[in-house]
Amino acid sequence: MSTMDEFAPYRKQHGCFIVRNVTPDRNKTIKIFNYPINFNKTRDLLQIPGVAEADIRASLLKGELNHKIRAKDIIVECSDIDLLQFNDGQKLFLQEAGIINGLEVSGGVAEIPFLLKQNVPMIGDIDGSNRIFSIPAPDKFINGPYHGNIFKIQVFHNGRELDEVIDYLISESGGAGSGYDTIILISFTPRINSKMYCNYVIKNI
Repeated sequence: MSTMDEFAPYRKQHGCFIVRNVTPDRNKTIKIFNYPINFNKTRDLLQIPGVAEADIRASLLKGELNHKIRAKDIIVECSDIDLLQFNDGQKLFLQEAGIINGLEVSGGVAEIPFLLKQNVPMIGDIDGSNRIFSIPAPDKFINGPYHGNIFKIQVFHNGRELDEVIDYLISESGGAGSGYDTIILISFTPRINSKMYCNYVIKNI
């Protein structure tokens, strides 16, 4: 995850994501996005030039914010950014960290324009020769910007996350414009009894 988003080079004008250093080591200064926070002091991460909401969301999911919350180094004192893409387990984790706003849609009529699907087994023969796998039909995963977010499929082989372009390419089985649903492995061939699964986001329309 980059902490210097080229689309967010300036300080924010609205919104907040304020964390407080509450580490058990009272003499410890922690760093988040390379900015120091002294013990019992706060920092609004959205005030850091180059840090966008997408950086914070990604860090909460599997980055340094996730780690520091679990280590009891920080608590969140103010957050009103959109965190709707997280699942129920992640929602509970964020609530326990002090995040209340932005986790769900209020009013009962609005719908989230996308859905996150996790730990989905990939379809394709695991026979020592096949390198082409797909997601379950009729799903088409989003690859790129959508509603202010940038989404990409995450592909895992035996628990290890693979890298797009290095380990695999993405494809549209129905031709250009039909929607992404296929990955083609290029760096290895899964052996028999290997496990292939993925996380991805689809449009909720």
